[in-house]
Amino acid sequence: MSLEIGGFPPLQPPGAPKRAPDAHPARFAPVRVDTAELSFPAFPPEEVRDAIGAAADRADELAAADRELHFSVDDDSGRVVIQVRDLDGHVIRTIPPSEALEVMAGASL
Repeated sequence: MSLEIGGFPPLQPPGAPKRAPDAHPARFAPVRVDTAELSFPAFPPEEVRDAIGAAADRADELAAADRELHFSVDDDSGRVVIQVRDLDGHVIRTIPPSEALEVMAGASL
């Protein structure tokens, strides 16, 4: 591997054999590109689609009741705070962390 910057001679990795300078050095050396193949499933797994559907249903229920969930992190404790708010942003209720797990599992508020 070599690297050429501007008018400077190409750099060689440490321990590489010395080579004579070219009579007409190339302005830019060919670039070697390493490639990696990544594969992603065409669709998310069924359990992920089910969880997304359940979350969308819950969000629709809240919106129909003119409510939304607001998530933030408390600066003092570093814990997640979940609030139920009306669509004007007024806090209706704060969900304690112990109840948050129940809500995530699908329990109603």
